[in-house]
Amino acid sequence: MRSTISFWNLSSILVAALYRKPLLLTFAAIGAFSAILFLPLSSASPLWPVSALLAIFANDGFGASVVAMNAYLLSLAKDSPEVAQAKFDLPSSCESQNEEATLAASADDELGNSLEEVSSPLLGYSIHSGTSQSNYDAALSRATSRISSLGITSGYGAGIILLLVALVPVTRLHGSTFSLRLAIGLSGIWWALFSIPAAIWLPNATNIEESPVEYGTVNRDNDWTFSSEIAAAWRRLGVMLRWREIKRLQHTFRYLAAWFLLSDGPSVIL
Repeated sequence: MRSTISFWNLSSILVAALYRKPLLLTFAAIGAFSAILFLPLSSASPLWPVSALLAIFANDGFGASVVAMNAYLLSLAKDSPEVAQAKFDLPSSCESQNEEATLAASADDELGNSLEEVSSPLLGYSIHSGTSQSNYDAALSRATSRISSLGITSGYGAGIILLLVALVPVTRLHGSTFSLRLAIGLSGIWWALFSIPAAIWLPNATNIEESPVEYGTVNRDNDWTFSSEIAAAWRRLGVMLRWREIKRLQHTFRYLAAWFLLSDGPSVIL
């Protein structure tokens, strides 16, 4: 519950291009060094209760950095060669833009008339201006899926490698407290080392084409503050939890329920 509230407060800020990379690296550093600090912290030390705080910082740092990391998916997919080519093939004449505006207005009218239908698709109505738009949407979807699956595969593969390495001292030391602290500390070192490529290669805010619809409301306006963005996030949550929205986004809420049971549930048990 604590992590959920924290991530919701920071969600719009974490995914904004302006703060995405700094916060990603900051939370990764907090999580990694919290795990590394398990190494010198002996279980016989009077400071051993501090390990509970280190565990909280490590878990929250991981969760927050994952939110910021996933926000890169769309921008990285847009930079892939096939998506760039599909975008280049999109019609750019005034006539095609007027046609898109007409289609958008028509789709908005149809969507407004169907808000009460529980069978509405999760993403609403797709607006296409012909084959070029369809090709672009398909290319963007394929690129996003490819980058996401490659990242997940690489991440879990690296985790399995570290797990096999950590099993050696844990087994030889018969599962002693020190061996467990060593395993946690190694995971922190592993995390810190593999955050270096992200710090070097991930694009900065100036290199990301940001859309307010896709990345939230964070901008460089003088009136913007962290507190106003956090308040806006809770207002959006209140709107989303209205019964009309729950009926319209039933697929989303089913997914969230399934995620709670299949992911968060076992995590609590473990």
